[in-house]
Amino acid sequence: MKITLTFKTVLLHITYILILLGCYFLIKKSPSFTPPVILVIKYSSYVLFGLGITLSIRFNRGRVFLIILLLTLSQLFLNYYSELSINHTIFSQILYPVMCLLIPLNIVTFSNLKERGIFSFWGKIRISLLLIELFVIYQIAVSNTSSIQKVLNYKFINIPFEKTIMNQTTLLIFFLTLIFFILKAYVKNSVFEIRLVGVIISVFIALYFINDKISFSIFLSAAGLMLIISIIEDSYSMAYLDELTGIPSRRALRENLMKLGNKYVIAMVDIDFFKKFNDKYGHDVGDDVLKLVASNLVQVTGGGKAFRYGGEEFTILFPGKSINDVIPHLESLREQVSKSGYTKKSSKAQSSKSKRGNSSQLFVTISMGVCEKTSKYKDPTDVIKGADKALYRAKKKGRNCVSK
Repeated sequence: MKITLTFKTVLLHITYILILLGCYFLIKKSPSFTPPVILVIKYSSYVLFGLGITLSIRFNRGRVFLIILLLTLSQLFLNYYSELSINHTIFSQILYPVMCLLIPLNIVTFSNLKERGIFSFWGKIRISLLLIELFVIYQIAVSNTSSIQKVLNYKFINIPFEKTIMNQTTLLIFFLTLIFFILKAYVKNSVFEIRLVGVIISVFIALYFINDKISFSIFLSAAGLMLIISIIEDSYSMAYLDELTGIPSRRALRENLMKLGNKYVIAMVDIDFFKKFNDKYGHDVGDDVLKLVASNLVQVTGGGKAFRYGGEEFTILFPGKSINDVIPHLESLREQVSKSGYTKKSSKAQSSKSKRGNSSQLFVTISMGVCEKTSKYKDPTDVIKGADKALYRAKKKGRNCVSK
């Protein structure tokens, strides 16, 4: 399993670590805070949850909406249990342990749901089920059944910190949840699961310090802030990254064109005979080939940056370069793509007849047209047109080549 360690991935980890460290130092300084500051901190999590709910509705992020709604209702439940006619004994023996179990389990469940919107039919069902679940928890708490207490306080092993407020079942569930998200983030290289690792850690610490309302609120605020960051990052990806290939889209290209200086090169890239290829093997295979080509283009050397222009066309920008600077890098890229085979899986009918295997290698090539800023091509639009003309010449030459 190959995981690409990008600057964005490293920054993501550092951001969440800094948030947690910030919470720690904030708690250390809390004894010196004035009453107004303490009041702000006490209700900061509700403000962040409210902002997160607003953003998730605005951008229709159903899974994040459910997680934030869960945390909001859970905090209200745990902070104002006495208003629900639940005494402290029932709270500590039943309500708190049950909530500690169900919060991580719900987060795992919500994270694995498909995005179906928030106020769609399925979205309303999910919200209703969450509300029903909390009502059932309330009924369990007020019933004060001794058998439930025995289950919640069951001890698997003797551990040194027996006096911890959390029971062994809760510790086990949180540990397994954390491992689940770490493994899923590693296997799928998923940013969303990396975010949830930080959320789970924040929620665990918050619940561990349930008796310290300031610490409880601060770490729930951290979880809310992480989820807000995830919504913003998702929104950025939707706006600036191509959904199919994952590389920057045409909108991102337009913004980068405005940042170019007085010296740059633009290359237009086209997959050779892609339409015939698509018609022969189908759109699913065509999509996979687009992904394959894009994965090679993002590895271009020489300071280039690849974008999806549309269809089977891509664009590569080389700021501060001349044509002679970039030609060797483009030739190397062209050769790399031509050698990158796509493994096409055969259909079940075909594979049942074949005893030697059920896959075959397909290869594609690309043609490139290159143009640089000159007195003839004065702005990015002109340079792109020049690169398009050069691309046409590359096709006339027989394709699988780079043309100036």
